[in-house]
Amino acid sequence: MKSIWPHLEGKTHIIWDWNGTLLDDVELMISVIGDILEEHSLNRIDRKSYTELFAFPVKDYYRSLGFNFAKTPFEDLSDKFIQGYRQGLSKTRLHEGMKDFLCSVHQSKISQSVLSAAQQTYLEEQLNHFGVRHYFEHVYGINDFHAASKLERGKELMVKTKIPKETTILIGDTDHDLEVGKALGVEVLLLADGHQSYPRLQGKHHRILKSRY
Repeated sequence: MKSIWPHLEGKTHIIWDWNGTLLDDVELMISVIGDILEEHSLNRIDRKSYTELFAFPVKDYYRSLGFNFAKTPFEDLSDKFIQGYRQGLSKTRLHEGMKDFLCSVHQSKISQSVLSAAQQTYLEEQLNHFGVRHYFEHVYGINDFHAASKLERGKELMVKTKIPKETTILIGDTDHDLEVGKALGVEVLLLADGHQSYPRLQGKHHRILKSRY
């Protein structure tokens, strides 16, 4: 994780994205959506296609995969996905070295938060499951399971916690994280080994790591 440390110089707080940034769940995502695609007579996707297509809002991503919401409502597809994802959570893990990195950041007196499009209660459960909840002063997920924008929750995080914008950095893995960070007025570091590919993110921001390793 040496590649991340230089970007933390002068920072007093990190806002972490969860899925794809700390949690390595890309293969699970591909597997679960692949099963749903097959159920609807659509072609499965591979990792390359997935990282080129995955986007927020998630409804647009589902539409790009070929789902017809007139035939199957988005909410039904989303609930089906969440069910499969939760069943497969035991197959996922944190990105290699991230738990130790979070510990090192904590020991360096840089405070940390999580801002995620995951549902709040479920997010808390995952953080506890992977043994990292205690590293975060604040955990902000959303109030439903359908992965709406987390921007409003990010605004709440900044207002309620009075985190200083000038010394805060948001670390994520998607262009949506970049949009959120810019809207919050904080610096952003993108890790292109999560849910979106490096070619897709390249050129959108001056701080992008092709790999964290």
